[in-house]
Amino acid sequence: MAKRDPAARGKAVRKPVKKSAAKPKVKKATQAKRKSTASARSRKAGAAKASAGATRMRASAAKRAGPAAGAEPPTARAIQDAIEAAREWLGERRDYCGYLARRDATRGAPELARHLRGDLMAKQGSDGSWNDGDLAASAEAIWRLLDLGLGADSLAVSRGLDWLYSRRDAEGAYGSGCTPARHEQRVCEHYISGFFSPGPSDEPQEITLSNGQVVTADASARLLASARGLRSALRAKPDDPRANASVSGLRGLPLYLEYGGTFTPAVLVGALQALAWVEGVWASELEAGLETLVAAQEEDGCWPNVEFFFVLETLLEINHPLAQRMLKRTIPRILESQHKYGAWGRRHVATQTWIAVQVLERALNEQRGSRS
Repeated sequence: MAKRDPAARGKAVRKPVKKSAAKPKVKKATQAKRKSTASARSRKAGAAKASAGATRMRASAAKRAGPAAGAEPPTARAIQDAIEAAREWLGERRDYCGYLARRDATRGAPELARHLRGDLMAKQGSDGSWNDGDLAASAEAIWRLLDLGLGADSLAVSRGLDWLYSRRDAEGAYGSGCTPARHEQRVCEHYISGFFSPGPSDEPQEITLSNGQVVTADASARLLASARGLRSALRAKPDDPRANASVSGLRGLPLYLEYGGTFTPAVLVGALQALAWVEGVWASELEAGLETLVAAQEEDGCWPNVEFFFVLETLLEINHPLAQRMLKRTIPRILESQHKYGAWGRRHVATQTWIAVQVLERALNEQRGSRS
């Protein structure tokens, strides 16, 4: 067998393979086809994603809009069922809200009331405050003692009120001090006074209310805590002359015509809640603030950037047609957000449930009254 020349074999190995001129064109055409297919798939996926996003947006908008226009209002039976489920849940509790539910259901709870009163009075400090001088907690304790049957002239309530008024215009009260910006807004000590101090100005303040409202901005927390203190003081003794300066200071704030501007919505709601307890005719600031709330209420009955149940609690305390009008618009939202076990809310379940019950009962009574 003849041997091949190694040199020739090497040359044969290194010899480039000739490619036809048509092959590159076929490859380019294939690449173009692949790119076109990939592009089509990408467009299809993008369209599907956009469609899904649009669907989610429509669902979100529908949820915010609440019931469709022309939808039937909630029936008395639906409202009654929600109330009964909530009262059953509340009635099993041995706390403040459980007592309120049992008291208003005519079953009464005198032993529970005595226990809760005793517990609150035992926690009152020697200076008359609660929780080591916590303004909001002390105001809440006074409010609860009144609900639990203690009179405004009782020792515990009187001492609590004395402590509250001792905090008026103390260091750290809202409005104390002056800066060019605050002076221009007329919210410094040259224009307003009468506010209760929750603590020194060098101690940043936050506030969490039992209805679920949380405020972390220092100035807003100071103002809201002061409003809660005035609310309790006015309820206990509306004719107390010590309240006059505090009422004047609150009415002097330029916050009743704006929603979410210089002042947070929670501050507006808190101010209206305190003014609701001022005896006499409706203050112009109260009506202006209610008009602002009406304009801010959304289609689903809620208000932006404020705790829903805080607004409900406030409107329940205001005897004004605008307040009733806004409460009526919240009924569908309240019914659809009730938990299966009968309550509302998450972290502040008991208080929020009791607030919802009161709103629903008022709506039910109005329905029954209109039919009689």
